[in-house]
Amino acid sequence: MTDTVRIQSRLWRIYRRMNLSALTQEGEEGDGDPLGLASRDGRTRLAWETYSRGGLEHAVRSYGTLDRLEARGLGKLELTLDLEDPFAPRVVVHSDLFEAPVVDASLRQVSGRQLGLARPVAGAAFLYLESLVLQNPGKEFDWRRPRLPGQEFPGLSMSAEVVQLFLLMAKRVGAEGMALRPSTFHAAWAYARHFSFVDGAAQARFDAVRAERRLRPLWMLSWAVELGCVRSGGERVRWTPDLMVAPLDARAAQALNTLTRRAALLRARGREYRLDLACLRRRFPWDRMPPPPMPSSVQELLRPPRRDV
Repeated sequence: MTDTVRIQSRLWRIYRRMNLSALTQEGEEGDGDPLGLASRDGRTRLAWETYSRGGLEHAVRSYGTLDRLEARGLGKLELTLDLEDPFAPRVVVHSDLFEAPVVDASLRQVSGRQLGLARPVAGAAFLYLESLVLQNPGKEFDWRRPRLPGQEFPGLSMSAEVVQLFLLMAKRVGAEGMALRPSTFHAAWAYARHFSFVDGAAQARFDAVRAERRLRPLWMLSWAVELGCVRSGGERVRWTPDLMVAPLDARAAQALNTLTRRAALLRARGREYRLDLACLRRRFPWDRMPPPPMPSSVQELLRPPRRDV
């Protein structure tokens, strides 16, 4: 964790040439100050004193993300920005075709100290991603993409781009990094391209499970970890939402590359992990899976109850 995160060059170029004054403005159709963007009780009504609702939508459209989502048959999209707390806003993207949101993210500004980080970043600003939902309410699960733990609808397959937009947002508001606690193994898998676990033992465990080729496919591994059906020796691997951080500058990267973390990483390496197949067969949530027909490989491995097929 000595390197800062790398952003796709296309997104980075757009970020650098973006009109900053446009980020604070509402559209021309606005009627005065309908969202309370002006100062109220001495507080700014901009997210992190930087983004209005219209300004954030302008940024996301400039990156082309909303257009790419609409091209997937999601209908006309509208971005809303809940500014009840300007330093802990909620960003939601709704479609005119579905009641459920396409994107729903809650973020807040915190200090390194609040995250449990030591000097020199204890007083530095970070954006903390409290929750993130990326879903296609117009699709149903099938056996090519079965339901994963915590999912209501299939995903968008755009998590990498959306996460990078949040990282650029963090950089824009002066944060030295972004942090989160992944609620599931597959969420950590998606975030791992840019985020690393602060705890070395957690990083080593995640790396080892992810690297074990016998623990595949990913959707089955996700359920196995969720249900406590992965073992190391005689110990069950339990998923815990440990802190992950994506450093945006050299100081944050260096502060996270501690001797304690490196020592924990080395101690935890070398452990082997295996699938407890009997456990997974007993606990597998067949009632949440797509209807038949299912792949023969799944039938042979998991042996679904006769009454459910």
